[in-house]
Amino acid sequence: MSSLIFLLCIAAAGGYLFRTLYRRYTVLTKVAGKPQLDRIPERIQAVLVYAFGQKKFVSPDQPANDKGAGWMHFFIFWGFSILAIQVIHMFVRGFVPGFTLPLLSIDLLGGPYLLLKDIIQLIVLCAIGYAFYRWLVSHPARLYGYAPAEDRLRGQSHGEALLILGFIATIMISGYLYDGGHLYAHEGPEIEKEKMWQPISSLVGATLFGIGGASLAALASNAGWWIHNLVILVFMNLLPISKHFHIITSLPNVFFKKLEPVGSLSKQDLENSLNFGTSYINQFTWKQVLDMYSCTECGRCSSHCPATISGKELAPRQLMLNLRDYLYENEDKVMQTPELEPDAQEPVTVGENVVGENLIHDEVLWACTSCRACEEACPVLIEYVDKIVDMRRHLVQEEARFPAELTRTFKAMETQGNPWGVDASERGDWASGLDIPTMAENPNAEYLYFVGCASSFDDRNKRTAQALVKVLKQAGVDFAILGSEETCNGETARRIGNEYLFQSMAEMTVEVLNGYNVKKVITNCPHCFNTLRNDYPQFNGNYEVIHATELVDHLIKEGKLEFNVNGEKSITYHDSCYLGRYNDVLEAPRNILKSIPGVSLKEMERSGRFGMCCGAGGGRMWMEEDADKRVNMIRVEQALETNPDTVAVACPFCMTMVDDGLKAKGKEEEDLPALDVMEIVADAMK
Repeated sequence: MSSLIFLLCIAAAGGYLFRTLYRRYTVLTKVAGKPQLDRIPERIQAVLVYAFGQKKFVSPDQPANDKGAGWMHFFIFWGFSILAIQVIHMFVRGFVPGFTLPLLSIDLLGGPYLLLKDIIQLIVLCAIGYAFYRWLVSHPARLYGYAPAEDRLRGQSHGEALLILGFIATIMISGYLYDGGHLYAHEGPEIEKEKMWQPISSLVGATLFGIGGASLAALASNAGWWIHNLVILVFMNLLPISKHFHIITSLPNVFFKKLEPVGSLSKQDLENSLNFGTSYINQFTWKQVLDMYSCTECGRCSSHCPATISGKELAPRQLMLNLRDYLYENEDKVMQTPELEPDAQEPVTVGENVVGENLIHDEVLWACTSCRACEEACPVLIEYVDKIVDMRRHLVQEEARFPAELTRTFKAMETQGNPWGVDASERGDWASGLDIPTMAENPNAEYLYFVGCASSFDDRNKRTAQALVKVLKQAGVDFAILGSEETCNGETARRIGNEYLFQSMAEMTVEVLNGYNVKKVITNCPHCFNTLRNDYPQFNGNYEVIHATELVDHLIKEGKLEFNVNGEKSITYHDSCYLGRYNDVLEAPRNILKSIPGVSLKEMERSGRFGMCCGAGGGRMWMEEDADKRVNMIRVEQALETNPDTVAVACPFCMTMVDDGLKAKGKEEEDLPALDVMEIVADAMK
């Protein structure tokens, strides 16, 4: 009779779970795009590293305040993974008493597994205890939400999290009851062997036996079996309707991770698209919807977001939750979405426009610096920047609604070929008297030095370009510049959402570079570096793009650059987001600084992959910012905590933001300068 009741419980729970999952899957088939099963080995590797290896949770270079919670999740994940065998055993034993999987009998691998299972249950219980402490005692903002961007989250009940933790604890405790009671309710040589391999379960069983003998042990074992299995069935059905849906979706979300360079954005078909951005819930791609399913609400993204930290309206977690909740509210409508006819003139839309006052406010989207700190922190590899840029594309290209100051930026790029709005004829003035050949004069140069707009027009950053030229000449590098033929590569336009302007500028630049048959490109601007390297292949612009720090690091190792001893100097290095997180150029700038005699490198608390943005990326360089919400001021304060003699940067945008921040803090250049790595190298060279 008990087997029949249990079978009915499985059928009911399984049927309801299938219905929920089928609806979620159907939504994925109705939104934009289709999954592609390409580069399978890379995808499997990602699952092994990020899902099973839990890399984002146990990475040694993550901030200290993330490590405790990271290891907690690591042990809970692996606890569940190891206990999956025990779950199978307990379910099948409802119909086949004493069942064990092949090779897991007590005389084979069963004994070691029982010991591992016995220990891991206790470890999981300790991890759950730590989780309860965080929720009920320490109350970290990462769990409850950051003000003001996550006020909606802060106002919600968090009972679901406590319920889930209670379920997990119950599964562990009931497992001990089942095994412990079983060991003392029965006798025999196999039972004695099992006792030897299960010290904690044996202790539980001995306690039960001491209180009420074999009958109590049998009763506890039977109760443990029912509690364990019924909680599992309820837990399974709670997953798809809660934030713990990630337990099901995180593996496929990691498997289908973006394999293109993280610094690239999707290329819009401007001639054939029915919409020029994302503004309705069914216009998000299936992978973006899978991201929504997979959010664990852990808050790592928001805790690293410079917009959230500086008090702006954007918090990546709240953005994701708002989209997910709206998707769930309109699930039936999405499922009923008809197929788009081949000759359709209007896009098929579901619900209301989510961009604007209805859901995702304009200020939320414009606050993003596109630094990808949120994505670096996310344990299940959710992508945020692509979604934000897609919604910006809607604002710019379909509604012409953007911060007023960007009107000037767009016009300057369209008419003068640079966001500064300086006459294009002045682009090469920075090189006056330096005897630098142009590509027209030396078309066979090994490298094209793509100077970029900042180093061409901004007085402070011109010094960096001049320093780099000095270094390249000292090392005997064969290079040339485009001079007046160079124009903005369009990076700013693409990140802001003006895809049309970007594509027109990209096509012009590619035409010039391909006309000279350029093969190798040097840049000192990480934004130029990322765009030429990762976006331009979409336009037949395929070049070997190298950042100046990579090249100079190589030149130093080859012995082509040597340095004087100029005394002791402590330097803290600020990582550019587009150089470090976007393109993995983390060690080259540090190697350069360490190679200079007398330099001691002091790392900020947030450095490397977890370095904090200066606040200029994603077009923020050209937007106004409230005095009390300036990201660069927070970053400069972090730099000052190291008490440096110099703050080093490797990006012209970072130079502007850090230099301004230092001056706002009363640190003049002669007291505490912000210097580009190339300036430091040029000054130290023999």
